[in-house]
Amino acid sequence: MFYDLNIALPDSAGRTGGQTSSQDWARIAQTVEQARAFGYDVIALNQTIHGKLTSEHLNIWKSVPGVSGAIYSWDRDTGARIDSNTTGRVPKDGIRVLRRLTLVVSDASHGLSISSSGGGLASEYDIVAVRPTSEKLLLAAIGGSWDTVDLISLDMGSRWGFFVKHKPAGQALASGYAFEISYMPALTDSATRQQWVSNASSIVRMTRGKGLVWSSGASQPFDIRSPYDITALGEALQLNSDLSKRALSSHPRAVLLHAFTRANTLKAVISVRQAPEPDACSAGPEPKKLRI
Repeated sequence: MFYDLNIALPDSAGRTGGQTSSQDWARIAQTVEQARAFGYDVIALNQTIHGKLTSEHLNIWKSVPGVSGAIYSWDRDTGARIDSNTTGRVPKDGIRVLRRLTLVVSDASHGLSISSSGGGLASEYDIVAVRPTSEKLLLAAIGGSWDTVDLISLDMGSRWGFFVKHKPAGQALASGYAFEISYMPALTDSATRQQWVSNASSIVRMTRGKGLVWSSGASQPFDIRSPYDITALGEALQLNSDLSKRALSSHPRAVLLHAFTRANTLKAVISVRQAPEPDACSAGPEPKKLRI
């Protein structure tokens, strides 16, 4: 199975009260269709928010247009999550559509809005990513300051202003976090492409290809590439074809497993389930195996 965990919603979707045009939504629908045509099985629509997450940010999910053959992880009328639609086998010629949050963190207080103690709003998303804007905030994310994070997503088209070192990167990988490389900036102007190569090479070097996730960051169908084209792109970064394929398959699947575990267990050990009434205790069927 192939995954693209970053189909970018318009910037307006990340602003409180922002208005997204019908043309923008049409492009998103076309991008979903193009991803399915390229053979992707699971994608995530990515809502990027600067600052604090609020309940108003969730309203945008009631406006997402439907695509034939797509299985959505939320009710597009009410915006409520549908847990049974987040996992399982994808029908032939179908595609699973998840919802993702990327929080751009420029102040530590922003991260509190996605913590489990911050109101639980982050639990409405299938994937939670953070984009720290400084080394201090990156170390805070890696250190578990915000306990709902699944993915580290740095700005691939801009100069970071700090170095990501091997030790904290290894700590992040050991904690189950993944690092994302979105290739969309590589398709733009030469200056941005050059910066992308530098940033992407840095991530490949510090992770050695482990816990690495390829994504498009596409907001229109022309920005998305087939999985096999991306494998070739990885070779330009000295990433061998096996690791490049894993960055499109088993590594993003591990991100979803991390998110599933985070959402459904307490400290990754105790399942968070409502206890049955004393007189209703009985031996039930074995739990279903998770398929992501």
